[in-house]
Amino acid sequence: MVGKGTVLAPGTKPAKVSYELLLGGSPDRVIAHGTLHARYSALERMWRKPDVTLRLENGHRVGISITEMKSVTALFEAFDRI
Repeated sequence: MVGKGTVLAPGTKPAKVSYELLLGGSPDRVIAHGTLHARYSALERMWRKPDVTLRLENGHRVGISITEMKSVTALFEAFDRI
């Protein structure tokens, strides 16, 4: 799944992102991972925060954890239903 969305975290400004989301998991819980593309400074303040949410293009919200930062790219894991 590819789209444009927003990354949200308490105490920080929302960050507009492009995302690539790869789905996987089990029947009761979908786990995903993917890539975010945005300004490094916009995502850096959300890196390693516990309550980060990716709002997808279709309006759904997914809890994520940013696991790695590289220039304008961040890797993440999702841990909510998608």
